[in-house]
Amino acid sequence: MRRAIVLAAALVAGAMGASPAWGQQGEAAFRTTTLNISAQGEVRTVPEIATLVIGATWEAATAQGASAETNGRVNAAVQALRKAGVAQRDIQTQQVQITPKYSDRSGGPVRIIAYEATTMVSVIARDPGRAGDLLDTAMGAGANQVRGVRYGLADPGKAQREARDQALRALQDDAARVADVMGQRVVRLVRVDSQGWSQVMSANRIEEIVVTGTRIEPGELVVRTSVSGLFELTPK
Repeated sequence: MRRAIVLAAALVAGAMGASPAWGQQGEAAFRTTTLNISAQGEVRTVPEIATLVIGATWEAATAQGASAETNGRVNAAVQALRKAGVAQRDIQTQQVQITPKYSDRSGGPVRIIAYEATTMVSVIARDPGRAGDLLDTAMGAGANQVRGVRYGLADPGKAQREARDQALRALQDDAARVADVMGQRVVRLVRVDSQGWSQVMSANRIEEIVVTGTRIEPGELVVRTSVSGLFELTPK
């Protein structure tokens, strides 16, 4: 029993002896000045590819009839695009849908009166300047639906890395300037976080993205990213 009491007393004494050290560490941590700041990087570039979404919709008395007509039109459009130089790997089916059409409920029992079939494919134009010509080719071969044109980059990673590097340089510069104004200097970067990417059409050229006859203007792409960092500061 006596040994247990002595051991307990030693543990308490040890804990009490450690208290000043823990207190000093806590005070040191409390005195540390940190700066949390964010910055953005942006790269403007011209589109490298254009993706067209085209297809056909047809209504018929039977599902088979609607599907056959739609498939025939899309297949003809695809063949025409292949002859125009579009690679098979750049053509992908996006949607195949058959929807029944119903009679008016006020005229008696509801029944199916027709079927509407829709098939859509995406087509990548490796030369964005050919988007208008390829659109005309597909429509001339039988396609009767256009869901839009989307522009992008063949290698978005390159522009993303450039935007990220810009953001990181801006982050360092801004941290140094803010610290200087506060009478501090940057000791080290404690943590950095990336906020992801966005790719948008340039606002000052958005009006150029119009269809004029067979010409489609690609405009300009803007790739943006944001980063945030936590810096440790110390007085000058």
